[in-house]
Amino acid sequence: MTTRDAETLTQLVADAAGTRGSGLTYEQLSDRSADPETGYRPSRNLLHRIGTAQDVKMNPSLIRAVAAGLGLPLARVQAAAARQYLGWEAVDPGVSEGSDDEVIRVARRTGVTPRDTRRVGEFVRKSREEDEPDEE
Repeated sequence: MTTRDAETLTQLVADAAGTRGSGLTYEQLSDRSADPETGYRPSRNLLHRIGTAQDVKMNPSLIRAVAAGLGLPLARVQAAAARQYLGWEAVDPGVSEGSDDEVIRVARRTGVTPRDTRRVGEFVRKSREEDEPDEE
């Protein structure tokens, strides 16, 4: 497991702003954070609460805004938020079959075993087989 696989939204925000951050204030981070879809901007107070590991209400606009403000890929910020607030982790179940270059990611909660992940792969394969037209 890499460090990135264990990072939380609090770590991402705190690494950018506040007393241990890379030089930004929460006010500056707030100014940089805007959801590209809705224009929503989280307040400096809300970002401070995230950066100090306080509970906040998560929503897609907030995650997109934080990703934009941090200049990080949305998927990385989503994974960090899911890990912290839901206890889930993004995993690749190893399903790579098919004619297209396809990546399938699932969220799992802590404690799910590799055996459970194989079951996800089996489900995806079975689904594909059921969706393919019969060739005769």
